[in-house]
Amino acid sequence: MWKRQISLYLGSITIWRSLQGIALWLASLWRNAEAQRRRLHQEIKKTYCSSSAGVFSFGSGRSALTACLKAAGIGPGDEVLLSAYTCLAVPTAVIAVGAKPIYVDISADTLNVEWDAVSKVLSSRVRAIVVQHTLGKPVPQVIIENAKAQGILVIEDCALSIGSKVDDRYVGTLADAAILSMELSKTLSVGWGGILIVNDQQLVHAVEKFYAQLHEPSWWSATRDLWQTVISAWCYHPLTPYVIKKYTLAVGFKSRIFRPSTPKLEFDGIVSSNFLMKMGGIQAALAILQWRDFAKIISACERNAAVIRESLAKLNIFIPGSPSEDEISVAPRVSFLVANRELAVRYFGERGVELGQWFDGPLSPIPTSPLFNYQAGSYPLAESVANQIINIPCHSRLKQYDLQHIVNLVEKFIQDHPGCAVQEK
Repeated sequence: MWKRQISLYLGSITIWRSLQGIALWLASLWRNAEAQRRRLHQEIKKTYCSSSAGVFSFGSGRSALTACLKAAGIGPGDEVLLSAYTCLAVPTAVIAVGAKPIYVDISADTLNVEWDAVSKVLSSRVRAIVVQHTLGKPVPQVIIENAKAQGILVIEDCALSIGSKVDDRYVGTLADAAILSMELSKTLSVGWGGILIVNDQQLVHAVEKFYAQLHEPSWWSATRDLWQTVISAWCYHPLTPYVIKKYTLAVGFKSRIFRPSTPKLEFDGIVSSNFLMKMGGIQAALAILQWRDFAKIISACERNAAVIRESLAKLNIFIPGSPSEDEISVAPRVSFLVANRELAVRYFGERGVELGQWFDGPLSPIPTSPLFNYQAGSYPLAESVANQIINIPCHSRLKQYDLQHIVNLVEKFIQDHPGCAVQEK
């Protein structure tokens, strides 16, 4: 029987936006890609950060982080501190410059690292720290302040927190630099893309020199990525039957017309020669449209998340990463913990709501190479959360009836499976 499917991976690419993407693809035959990137950078400065900040667009978030580390002179013999609960893309960027990733366990309440844990792994070899605003929750500002005071480069990871605020300041404008992701499932999406914001003026000049040397993707490569985005937007539409989505995506990946977010070689710590690329001109043009809708998209995510959190709170369910009074938390997902994750995923999936498991492991996807320097069992809180967390979609694509269906389903799940969800302490 056909049922409406609410996907976790809709991002902000609507059907209308996908059609605009096709129009932009046709226009790319005569439009200059570099001019599109410059327009995008100005749009981000106007919307999000200081006009004096440096803004640079890349083919991915990990490319943006790699460029930042390289421009800062970080390389072999240096260490970079990371959250022990993060995406594989982050340590991949550290490995790409020859540095060593060092992990810090998280707080189970906030899903972020805390200064006490950071201070225990500081050494003279630590040159940088990547502070991740996990699922929209801003990191403690004391980490940024103390690290900068010790001469450590502080880079904010805003991949899943674009639009979050603390003390009325956007995340990404608080430290020396920040990376933003515009991958398919993110709050603002172009399918493939990453943004580097640099707030330290000395580092701005270094990144400008490095960025000028980078190549841009070929027109064919940018075209392939656009069509993956357009087709995915249609596949993940709530009215698309599951079987059509399943086989369309399978054919796309099997034929290698589509590419995975994490290439197989990266699981072994091997980075391809075309890893560092500027954002394609087609993607930049699409990104401009997304940033012009920034306020509307962010407001929808924030509003949807608030409704779902309120529903969970009424049921006395523990919600990790809830914003404090001086914070606004924005992400395309809301999380809670369960004792039986497979049961929850199956229960919601059978009723038309796709749940995420961000992440399946403390590093996700789970790597195979010792280059990642991850010692299993050394980060108990991150590993515990990774085994229990599920994510409910709250992205800007949700209709009011979708949101109500999710709320009703959460309540019914708790009733049908008492004790499965972790209760508020």
